[in-house]
Amino acid sequence: MALISSLVIIRALSVAHITLAFFFLTAPKLIAEQNLVVILGASMRLPQPSGFDSPSDATAFVAIILAFLGLSDFTAASIRDELALSYWSSQLPVRLFFLFFVTGYTYLFKRGPETFGEAIKHTSGPADGLKNSLVFTWGFMEVTTWFWIYTSMRDEIRQLSNRQAEKDRDKNA
Repeated sequence: MALISSLVIIRALSVAHITLAFFFLTAPKLIAEQNLVVILGASMRLPQPSGFDSPSDATAFVAIILAFLGLSDFTAASIRDELALSYWSSQLPVRLFFLFFVTGYTYLFKRGPETFGEAIKHTSGPADGLKNSLVFTWGFMEVTTWFWIYTSMRDEIRQLSNRQAEKDRDKNA
């Protein structure tokens, strides 16, 4: 059995999303200059994001999206355990696939001699704004957390199935 249940991790992640939303709305520079963002970005040779010196329309939109995500996830993690596990077991693969894609795209198609960005003739595109240390750090941390939730939830679902099988066996005996 896991030390921390998957639904507790989801609730904590929801609170983290709401906290990030607050900072994106009030002081986005604090997020862009966090040590984790700077260190991961430097180690992956990704540029630092620009435009986070003061709140803007884009950071306000990101704040709204993160607040919505945090509130909806918190609500979905607060329903009855059997229903929540069923809901999240269908959501987890979709989220992990999306986050793997975003994180991989950010790293693999950055500009640089050791990546696909220079092997393929690089042209500017609308997704160039995604290829920075902030997006990579967010995606990497989300993938790590959701994979942790996935492994914990898999164990919880197995235990729930075993308990249900024992109840059914006791009823029939």
